[in-house]
Amino acid sequence: MTDKTGKRRWMPLALGISLAINLAVVAAVAGAAWRHKGDDRSVMRAPKGAPAFIQALPREARQAVRGQLRASKPRRLDTADIVAVLRQEPFDPDAVKRVMEVEIDAGMVRLRGVREAWLAQITAMDAQERNTYAQRLEALSERRKSRSEKSRAKD
Repeated sequence: MTDKTGKRRWMPLALGISLAINLAVVAAVAGAAWRHKGDDRSVMRAPKGAPAFIQALPREARQAVRGQLRASKPRRLDTADIVAVLRQEPFDPDAVKRVMEVEIDAGMVRLRGVREAWLAQITAMDAQERNTYAQRLEALSERRKSRSEKSRAKD
């Protein structure tokens, strides 16, 4: 008889845990739906810091720009060069400048590649598509501006 009551003691606890998990899932789904309510689904959220002019492109155009960048394989930042120069004794500020210039030049090559890939996508658009793109870019810019103003108000 004590076995039955022992098993029943765990039942409300198991049901309570199950209910809490279910409520957490429902809250997460509802929160995601509320956050993305009214968003244009063709404008994918890019990582923070992604340029608005790329983020506002239609999905296929963004994928094409990304594909062109991957195909060109631009040089990535190599911190090993910087670390080696920083550890040299005596410290040579001119050596650091030279390494940083190489990194800056590599960044400029990447930016030029982005510009060319973006321009190819814009050039391929007709007038209506460019107008739609301009509207999305403007809306994205306004949204970023309002978020920036909100974050400044908090500070």
